[in-house]
Amino acid sequence: MFTLKVAFRNISRQRKRSFLLAGAIAFGMLVITIINALTGGLVGNIRENFSHALGGHVFITGREFNERGQVITKIRPDERLDQLLEENADRIQAFTKRSQALPSLIFGSKQTMHLVYGVDFHEEDKLLGSLVVTQGSLDQVLQAENAVILPLPAAERLGVEVGETILIKLETLTGQHNVGELVVAAFVEDQEQFGLSAAYVSRAYLNSLLGLGPHEYQMLNMFVTDLDVVEEFTRTFREGLLMPGEEQEEEEPNVTVSVGGVPLEPVPRQERITRWEGTRYRVMNINQIMEPVELAVGVLNRVGLVIFIILLLVTMVGITNTFRMILLERTREIGTMRAFGMHKSQVQQIFLWEAVLLGLVGCAAGLALSGLTILVVGNWPLNVDPSLQFFLQQGRITFRLSLNDLILNLVLVVLTSLLAAYWPARAAARLSPIKALSSHT
Repeated sequence: MFTLKVAFRNISRQRKRSFLLAGAIAFGMLVITIINALTGGLVGNIRENFSHALGGHVFITGREFNERGQVITKIRPDERLDQLLEENADRIQAFTKRSQALPSLIFGSKQTMHLVYGVDFHEEDKLLGSLVVTQGSLDQVLQAENAVILPLPAAERLGVEVGETILIKLETLTGQHNVGELVVAAFVEDQEQFGLSAAYVSRAYLNSLLGLGPHEYQMLNMFVTDLDVVEEFTRTFREGLLMPGEEQEEEEPNVTVSVGGVPLEPVPRQERITRWEGTRYRVMNINQIMEPVELAVGVLNRVGLVIFIILLLVTMVGITNTFRMILLERTREIGTMRAFGMHKSQVQQIFLWEAVLLGLVGCAAGLALSGLTILVVGNWPLNVDPSLQFFLQQGRITFRLSLNDLILNLVLVVLTSLLAAYWPARAAARLSPIKALSSHT
């Protein structure tokens, strides 16, 4: 405690020097905290927008054989599924039911294949809130059964305008060809670079084209109350929906939502399939989809860490040089303390405590500045390109800093400060009291 008090007194009496050192540390802490919080916010916003666009955090699809021996995607009433939903009701925030197809969209002489989701727009109000409209209005999809929301790239490939009618050509679940008409209600920005690109129509209308009943569905999507347990939640449903004799896959395939219209569920390779009875389920979650996205955004974190380390190294050199000057200035003072019985270890501890205090003061100042910056920037509405709205929350940048990142940054600063002051502290402890007292510095 004595050494801590002396260290605190020393940095207090050399305020200008302490201010400069703590300021350098504060700047490094400010940079890394802002970058960590920014990437955390970006990932959180992307995850939230992905989940609304996909209709949930956990996705269940079912496959079965029909009377003709064809494999179709459909979920029927199932006691196993109902029981799991009842047992895990406290962990489910909401769920949605969807159908999907990969049809040809035709306008005049142009056509393109694109993933289409059939959704209940009255139930999925969060989906409509997450879409970034570039032209048209989403109100029409709540009124017209055959209204479609088109991603902008698909609309550009077709050369269609809002209000015009396009054809949708697809196969029913039994393999028959069917054609319908869709009225373009709106264009929306998509994130094709992240694998998210889909058109949205009424589930009842898409079901009529697929040969499903108006209230039937192919995908059951669930929003969980806590994303931290989504893996455990997914595993519970995977194991609970296994059929007798069915083996669970050791590793679920990586999922790509859609790239240029390719569907969420990859097209299966042609292979011989042994017929089974009942419904076989596939359970996937948002983490499988978000993994490549988080890796891409995580590059910013790594760049920030490199910048932080460079700043720490520069600060470390400054701390080392400063403490060498302090050693020269305090030579007689150190000799006096040693003459009155202070041990070598206590002299060394004084220097090290000064470094720790400077590091902590710098960290506190850096966190205070970053908190103020986050408060100002986070409440500033941005008028950015619609394609960037996917990274924002209601037009604002959000920041989320994890406790682990905060602790790691604090530990790095303190360790760097200790390391920088170690050699001057060691040299101070080894000073001979006689030589120190005879020094003219």
